[in-house]
Amino acid sequence: MKRPLTEDPLSELVSKKEWSRLKEEIVKLHPADLARFLDGLDPDVCRRVVKMVPHETVEELLPELPEDLLIEVILAFPARKSAQLLSALPPDEMTDVLEHLPPEIRRNVFRHFSKEDTEEARNLLRYASDTAGGLMTTEVLYLREDMTVKEAMGYIKKKAKEFETIYYVYLVDREKRLTGVASLRDLVLAPSKALLKEISNPDVISVRPEMDQEEVARLIARYDFFGLPVVDDRGTLLGMVTIDDVVDVIMDEATEDITKIGGTLPLKETYLFSSPYQLVKSRIVWLLLLFVAASITSRIISGFQEMLTSFVALAFFIPLIIDTGGNTGSQASTLVIRGMATGEVKKGLLLKVLARELFVGIMLGLLVAVAGLALAYTIGVSSLVAVTVGATIVAVVFISNLLGTLLPMIIRRLGLDPAVISAPLLTTIVDALGLLIYFSMAKLLL
Repeated sequence: MKRPLTEDPLSELVSKKEWSRLKEEIVKLHPADLARFLDGLDPDVCRRVVKMVPHETVEELLPELPEDLLIEVILAFPARKSAQLLSALPPDEMTDVLEHLPPEIRRNVFRHFSKEDTEEARNLLRYASDTAGGLMTTEVLYLREDMTVKEAMGYIKKKAKEFETIYYVYLVDREKRLTGVASLRDLVLAPSKALLKEISNPDVISVRPEMDQEEVARLIARYDFFGLPVVDDRGTLLGMVTIDDVVDVIMDEATEDITKIGGTLPLKETYLFSSPYQLVKSRIVWLLLLFVAASITSRIISGFQEMLTSFVALAFFIPLIIDTGGNTGSQASTLVIRGMATGEVKKGLLLKVLARELFVGIMLGLLVAVAGLALAYTIGVSSLVAVTVGATIVAVVFISNLLGTLLPMIIRRLGLDPAVISAPLLTTIVDALGLLIYFSMAKLLL
């Protein structure tokens, strides 16, 4: 019986290098728990530990591993053993791993593949990894449309173990062109002598192999499907994208967007499996860009040094002004980018979104300005300075909200990822604008 994972004792065995005891303990773990334990180890230690795992357990373990850790596990073994392990994976997962292996290791693995595995892998490797073709599995259940329900059920019972998942039964003609789909529920409830084409739905929603993975994910979410068939230009059934693949896509895309919004380049591997060099490389470009942008803010302050000398109280509110603007812009851009990602914010709704945010910007500006005025009077500055602060807050919040709304839309129109309007970059831009507005307002009113 497999027991739940207790991490601390196992980690202690690793730190003490008590490998014999560790080997005794890890064979008792459920594969999902073992995967979680390995995911927290240093890559070199991970490769050592995984070699202690019995072969049959390794095969159960592989589907539980994230892709980067799966690659590390495969690299821990000789090419012959790696080929055996990869052959046990669903075709789409096998291809994902092959794609990330060093070329020399990949060639060695192919030498130990069966002819069938080699042909399947090479066919799937033709498609980009971020497309439906790159996501699909070729282990898809399809039957001839002229079969009876009884024949179909017999075939499914006989062949079920060969397929990764069985959500639907796809019907094809003699040339393997997709003609319909039926759920297992349809088959169970149908008369045994009925033909499959009589109980199936001929209006099948399918995708082409070159369709972007995000669009595939949106279709599955929109129609609440467990999977989507992939067909070529002739309608020939090539494979199927399953919902578990889509969940991985959503997680990967969300991670990529979050890193961009945070002002870093996406990592190719997870944080712990990335070297310090990769971490520096992912962050230094944005840091230098933001450093240059922030220097503009410094120049603006130095340009109004004489005014600050005359009205020292203005300096008290500089952090308040720029932080409020940056926070407002980040809020607006985050909401718009998220709306674009989910498909809620579309081209035809841009004017509606803009009109809403114009109103929201004014309301937010007035409400925050009230708080700003209250703070100014509490500190004890003059009425003119307080009014300057309040008027600036209204203008800065309104303009920041407008920029946070417009910039992602403009970036999307240019064919780029709106997530590149990261919070740090937008904040830096708004900082400079906020200072210009603040000092211009002071020059006008004081």
